Amino acid sequence: MSLGVEIAAPPTSPPLAGAAGRSVAEIVARDLVPLARAIDEDGLYPDPVMRHLGAAGAYAHHTGAHPAGGLVAAIADMATVGTACGSTAFCTWCQGALAWYLARSENPAPRQKWLAAVAAGQTLGGTGLSNPMKTFSKLDRLAFTGERVPGGWRVSGRLPWVSNLGPDHLFASVFAVGDGEGGQRIMAVFDCAADGVSLVEVGPFLALEGTRTYAVLLRDVFVPDDAVITEDAARFVPTIRQGFVLLQFGMALGAARAAAALMRKDAKLLGDKPVAVLPLDADAIEARANALAARAAVLAASHEDPSRGAFLEVLRARLDGAWLALEATQAAVLALGARGYMRRSEVHRRQREAQFVAIVTPSVKHILTELSRGV
Repeated sequence: MSLGVEIAAPPTSPPLAGAAGRSVAEIVARDLVPLARAIDEDGLYPDPVMRHLGAAGAYAHHTGAHPAGGLVAAIADMATVGTACGSTAFCTWCQGALAWYLARSENPAPRQKWLAAVAAGQTLGGTGLSNPMKTFSKLDRLAFTGERVPGGWRVSGRLPWVSNLGPDHLFASVFAVGDGEGGQRIMAVFDCAADGVSLVEVGPFLALEGTRTYAVLLRDVFVPDDAVITEDAARFVPTIRQGFVLLQFGMALGAARAAAALMRKDAKLLGDKPVAVLPLDADAIEARANALAARAAVLAASHEDPSRGAFLEVLRARLDGAWLALEATQAAVLALGARGYMRRSEVHRRQREAQFVAIVTPSVKHILTELSRGV
C-alpha cells in the first residue's frame, strides 16, 4: 500500500484485556466507554475494541443460515455500541456490512478467503458502496473503472470517503467496465495493502475522527478473480441493499437511547423533577426506539425481496430512524440546557453523531429523492 506523506498514522487505542467469554455489553461498558472522548476529540481508532466485538460475535450474526434473525441481532449489538460511541457504532456497521457482502457473495472464493476472519474481527474493513448505491439510484456515477487482464482486473479511480480502513484492512466496492450505463458492473473486495492503493487523509469531520475515514485512490490496482463478489453488480446490489440499510438502524437506536439516558441522568441530578414543556421526553424516546427496532425486525424477514416497493419500505423506516436520532438528541440539548451547551459535553457529541446518522448513505436527502419517485 502506498502511504508516503499522504496520510499521517492515526492514534490507535492500546491493547485491552482479552475478550474471550465477554458479551458485547461488557466490552462496551469496560473497554469502549473510557475511550469515547478520545475517539471523538483525538481521533483515536478503537482497534482492540473492534476486534473484541468481533470475538463476541457482533459481526457474525447475519452471516449464518438465518440471516433475517441475524440482522436483528446485529442491529441490537450495534445499538449497544452506539449508546457509548457513535463513531464506533459506525465502524461496527462498516465491518458488519463487509461481512454481509462476503456472506452473500455469488462467487464462493472471497467468502472462503475472508468471511471467517472478517466475521470474527480478526480482519477489519469497510464498505465502499456509498458511491455505487447512489449510482444505481441515478444520483452519481461509478468512481472506479476497470479492464480485464489475465487472472483478474486492473482498476483505477478515486472514492472520496471510505471508513474503517487501515494498511491491513479490506473494503468492497463496485467498478465499471466500459463506458455508458449499459456496461458491466463488477463488485469486488479490495485489499488496502495491494500495490497502487493509497489512503489519503480527509476531514476534519464534526464527529468521525476516530473512524479512519479516508479518500481511496486506486492506480492500476490488480484485483484477482478470487476477490470478485459478483460480475453483475446491477442485479446483485438489490439483493443485499435492504440488509445494508437495515444494519444502519443500530446507529439510530444507539443515538436515541443515549439521549434518553442523558436526560434521565440529568433529571436525577435535579431530583427527578418533571419537565412539562419538552416536546419529547426520555420515555417517549425509548418508546419510539423500541417501535423502530420492532419495525426493523419485520422488515428483516423480507430482506431478500429485490423489488423497489420492499426497498422503499426499508427506506421509510430508515428515514424515521434518522428523524428519531435528530429529535432525541435535540431533546437532550433542551433538557440539559446550559449544562449541555459546552463544547466537550456528551450531549454535544451525541447531537453531532445524530447528524451523521442523517447524512450517511442513504442520507435523508437520498431517501426523500427515492421516495418522491415512487414505486
